[in-house]
Amino acid sequence: MTASAVSFNLIDRPWIPVRTLDGRMEDRSIRSVLTDAASIRVVSGDIPTQAFAIQRLLLAIVRRAVDWGRKPVSRWEQMWEERSLPQQEIEDYLDRVHNRFDLLHPTEPFYQVADFETSAGVFRPVALLISDIPSGAKYFTTRAGSGAERIGLAEAARWVVHCQCFDPSGIKSGDQRDPRTKGGKGYPIGVAWGGQLGGLVFEGHTLFETLMLNTVLHTSGGSTVHDDDLPPWERDHSGVTERDDPDPTGPVDALTWQSRRICLQHDGDHVVGVLIGNGDAMRSFNQHHVEFMTAWRYSEIQSKKFGEPRYFPRTLDPNRSLWRGLDALLADTQESGHGRGFGAGVSNWIDFLVGRGILDQDLLVRPHALGFEYINNSSIIGASIDDEVRLRVSVMGRGSELRVYANRAVQVADEAVSALVNLAGNLVDAAGGDSSAARQSTRARAFFSLDDPYLTWLEHLGDDTDPEAHLDSWQRTVRDIVSDIGNALISDAGEPAWKGRMVRDRWLDASLASGFFWSALRKAVPAAFDTTIREKGGTP
Repeated sequence: MTASAVSFNLIDRPWIPVRTLDGRMEDRSIRSVLTDAASIRVVSGDIPTQAFAIQRLLLAIVRRAVDWGRKPVSRWEQMWEERSLPQQEIEDYLDRVHNRFDLLHPTEPFYQVADFETSAGVFRPVALLISDIPSGAKYFTTRAGSGAERIGLAEAARWVVHCQCFDPSGIKSGDQRDPRTKGGKGYPIGVAWGGQLGGLVFEGHTLFETLMLNTVLHTSGGSTVHDDDLPPWERDHSGVTERDDPDPTGPVDALTWQSRRICLQHDGDHVVGVLIGNGDAMRSFNQHHVEFMTAWRYSEIQSKKFGEPRYFPRTLDPNRSLWRGLDALLADTQESGHGRGFGAGVSNWIDFLVGRGILDQDLLVRPHALGFEYINNSSIIGASIDDEVRLRVSVMGRGSELRVYANRAVQVADEAVSALVNLAGNLVDAAGGDSSAARQSTRARAFFSLDDPYLTWLEHLGDDTDPEAHLDSWQRTVRDIVSDIGNALISDAGEPAWKGRMVRDRWLDASLASGFFWSALRKAVPAAFDTTIREKGGTP
């Protein structure tokens, strides 16, 4: 149901939700977003991962539109000092590729395949495109009725970009011209590329800063700017079959990887149906030279099997706050030996800019983690991740003393919470119960209580800080929070726990559990016990 007279060009039509510096929420076009990037606070979306997918698209445009010349880093520094993207270069580029950004183009629709079709010739419900509709659980979504049957073109554009980045695995629609189609079905090739990442974007004060900070132009291997690194809108339009090369040609190719073949059915004003088929399957290992928005883990099994070091994207854990994995977030990006992973390329890029004196060491940035946890053979979205921290770039460097203190503070929290978790487990064991649930809930409660205090502590860690004194203050904060929870657990232990029993060949009661706890807490936060604490049910 398409017509050549109908058009929705993403360069000119508003479809990207943004929040401006003065707090207004607006929908903007690609041209408007890039023109006014210095006055926009952040890109938003219908769900958080949409912002990540849209920013990857914008990053690809910036990488292609700017003339980086023979010295890309010098050009980057010039733009950073001018606090603006080069408007004429952006305009010229957008005009040059304008026709390839029409969502409804009859033959070359943006991020789609116009003639994708199934043997049945029937489109699927548009809800298939929308990731916040739980599969098989329509009554648990706010999109009941017609809201899930048709969507506006601006929203459809956002979901198309999101689908190419985060679509789950599973059986897809199959086009008979695709040799991978069997019995009319496209069998699983895995989660879309963005969904395989532990998605990480370093946000600045404005969208301009965010785009610049994540435009990685230099790695240990040299420049990342390559003439043959092309996005899909500068290539021949995708057909229904898979591309020959499973490796991206560079960062732009990775940022815009076409994991799916999509075809929208529309009535000129709304999208009313969709087909989603298998696209290009990227080789997922050792792509760190082109994919900079994720940390990487070393796979010993895969490395031994294939006789070469293999590194895979380090995915996010929805049950673990970003700050608790700070060491992995800021880890060195160079391959530093078998058995070790390394951090995201964007972390090393920012460290490189600080080392060159291009970035002020007091610059505050927000590492923002965005992604999904997939379940049921990665065919369903089980949980979403949207977490961030604020830190000064001086904390990030490989040789930074502040980074050592930031990681030590995380270790302090881990050890203190472990003492608390053991207390909770011992109290339940002493009473004759199953301690696994108590341990799990206590761990979650403790880290939840520590989340905001750590983020505040980390934000104030800088070159103007005495790091040892700052770490001592953190130990006192941890002591106060953990001891309060511990005192409550001891007070609520109940008579059976105080009476005690034999547990794994040793006697255990609430008094002993309390003593174990305070001893472990003292070891975790020694600087916090300069003054006496009076505990309920235990001794300081």
